[in-house]
Amino acid sequence: ETGGTWTPPLTSGTGLFNPAVDTAGVYTYTIAGTPPCLDSTASVTVTINPSPNPGTAGALAFCDNGTPQDLFTALGGTPDAGGTWTPPLTSGSGLFDPLTDLAGIYTYTVNGTPPCTPESTTVTVTINPAPNAGSDGSTILCTTSPSIDLFTLLGNNPETGGTWTPPLTSGTGLFNPAVDAAGVYTYTIA
Repeated sequence: ETGGTWTPPLTSGTGLFNPAVDTAGVYTYTIAGTPPCLDSTASVTVTINPSPNPGTAGALAFCDNGTPQDLFTALGGTPDAGGTWTPPLTSGSGLFDPLTDLAGIYTYTVNGTPPCTPESTTVTVTINPAPNAGSDGSTILCTTSPSIDLFTLLGNNPETGGTWTPPLTSGTGLFNPAVDAAGVYTYTIA
């Protein structure tokens, strides 16, 4: 019958249960009996399953020759473990390998216990090219030899724009055997 009361009372003041504000538990519906009839009661047990939490979107940057890393570490908040990544990674898990996986957007999905539906978020992955300082070179000069650009002694197509350590007197990569000391000069690309 309609017109009964709920115990404990619901936040709505009616029989409308709101899982966002009402707590799980046993709710008793009571219809008052007309004397000499007794009250009639029935109970509803309410269970609230937590919504799945995939965390918040994140981003990771890799060097193209970098080491693998778990994409889960890029998620913000407190994501639930045990979700799945789409598209799948070559590792078969959440481990991203910049040598075999592609840059892009990866979706992390956590399934919910019914009636909760799955929830998803993303990690955006970028892969940056590794800097190339080239390969080692050497030369033998006389103190009267003309200045030489050390960059021309590097092999393996080095990138321009690097710096030399220790610095040369010229302030560039130009080595002057009359004023610069013999030794090892290191070219670094940031």
